[in-house]
Amino acid sequence: MNLHFLDSIETLAYRLGTSMSTLFKITAIIVIALILTNLLRRTINLFSYEIAKKSSGRDAETRVNTLGRVFRYIASVTIYLIAFMLILSELKINIAPILGAAGIVGVAIGFGAQSLVKDYVGGLFILIEDQIRQGDTVKIEGYEGTVEEITLRYVRLRDYDGFVHYVPNGQIRIVTNMGRDFS
Repeated sequence: MNLHFLDSIETLAYRLGTSMSTLFKITAIIVIALILTNLLRRTINLFSYEIAKKSSGRDAETRVNTLGRVFRYIASVTIYLIAFMLILSELKINIAPILGAAGIVGVAIGFGAQSLVKDYVGGLFILIEDQIRQGDTVKIEGYEGTVEEITLRYVRLRDYDGFVHYVPNGQIRIVTNMGRDFS
């Protein structure tokens, strides 16, 4: 009876030590993820500030801020997903089925949201390449007018009759910018 009691205490001590080790590792993962996210955000902000400082005009600054926001979001989501998977792994939860299911769901969402993704990628390239700016007079996909707003999803265009057109960035193939350089 006495040996059984000692075995129980030994087992309890082992489990307690293992759970403390797991708790320490999970805490370390969370702290490292927060530090890494903060560091990447500061780096992206510094990089955005340097680019905005070198660029001229309010529109360029707005474009750089928009791109900075996009990259900060992507970096944060990536770090938090990796940290979440590491925590699940520490809790002895098999993440292989989760990753497999996430891959299948990702493909399904990719097919379903193909036009949305196309809009965001198109908007990213419009901003990076500085094809149009707010206030430019342009012709886009048969609509002609002044650009009121550029987002990652669409371009808001006001025509000469006062009508507002929202042109998804994924549908923009040819842009005629009548407000640049030689006009």
